[in-house]
Amino acid sequence: MRARSKNRTKEHGVIIVDPSSGLSGDMFLAGLCALGANVREIERVVATLPGLEPFRIVLGRVKRSGIDAWRARVKCPKASKSRNLKSILTMIRRSPLDARIKKHATKAFLVLGEVEGRIHRVPLDKVHFHEVGAVDSIVDIVGAAVALGMLGYPRIYHRPFKLGSGTIQIAHGELPVPAPATLELVKGKTVRFSNEPYEIVTPTGAALMAAFGEELPTSRAVQPHAVVYATGTREPVDSAGILRMIKAYISEAAREVLLLRTTIDDMNPEQYGYLQEHLFEAGALEVYLTQLIMKKGRPGVLVTVLCEQDARERMLEILFSESTTLGVRIAVEQREELERWTETVATSYGDITVKYALLPNGTLKVAPEYESCTRAARREGVPIETVYRSARAAGGMIGGNQKRKR
Repeated sequence: MRARSKNRTKEHGVIIVDPSSGLSGDMFLAGLCALGANVREIERVVATLPGLEPFRIVLGRVKRSGIDAWRARVKCPKASKSRNLKSILTMIRRSPLDARIKKHATKAFLVLGEVEGRIHRVPLDKVHFHEVGAVDSIVDIVGAAVALGMLGYPRIYHRPFKLGSGTIQIAHGELPVPAPATLELVKGKTVRFSNEPYEIVTPTGAALMAAFGEELPTSRAVQPHAVVYATGTREPVDSAGILRMIKAYISEAAREVLLLRTTIDDMNPEQYGYLQEHLFEAGALEVYLTQLIMKKGRPGVLVTVLCEQDARERMLEILFSESTTLGVRIAVEQREELERWTETVATSYGDITVKYALLPNGTLKVAPEYESCTRAARREGVPIETVYRSARAAGGMIGGNQKRKR
């Protein structure tokens, strides 16, 4: 096998969302169309949602501050009704949409629903959407999921958010800008407040970034390939109201990550599992525990966390608050990665998720996903190794086709 060069660079096609002058659901959808997603196909696919009112997406180009920008407007001849989260998720689940589109759209609505539930102190299944439950917002969110599929599900990064001021009138009454849901959704992100009396970032726009995107690390080198501009229906007087979206490649000779380590000898062993889960939920790439003997012969544990550089503060906060440690050692290390992705394959025991990794010589590694195999083995009453063998065989066939296409 050919050895991989340490200086070999990788290029990843991504979409960078720049919300410094505006971000909403219709802006994001318009930007994806400008990058190549077919609006008529989006319209056709979204229309398969059961119970959704008839609609049409009008895609056009307008001038904003002298810039040629794309605009997508959802036209609905009938009065649009509001819906609760449960009914929207039911529509998505019962639709003939592709499984990955369903997953993306469901995630966006769940992200928004969880925030609304916290704000209004109601259970998730009781969350009611007014503006977001209307047909135009459903088309914006589900349409974005469809469009991302058309573009090959590129990784989405966003730059820091700019938030406006003033007030906005919604079904709940007059609320301050940024709207409570928007502010909740950008927690932990880099934001800049402005005195512009507009809702620069809407809850739907913020939810789409929370569900599909991540903040662009300042350490990443970016090569822009295509730039498009999108705008919404509002025509601001002293603000551009423009969303910029950049199709780019991220090149990196070696990815730099942070290695956080701490040794602990006075913590309840039952709590290590919770600590690991919390770190993974916050974005840790790896978390592992190593048993060791510390001073005075006391048994201890070395907690090691691998994370992106922009996750440093989140990891430290969890380590200090959820463990008994008083100090954490931090180092910057380089990490080489194989290109990887997941697919769902059909087997005699149901659909199984399979992980693929592309080796430098062009061959594929195929590894069935443990949880998926476990569920199938229990459901079908067969040994898990039987499911593994079936998934490997099916995954190898599909992986071979994927390799030939690349």
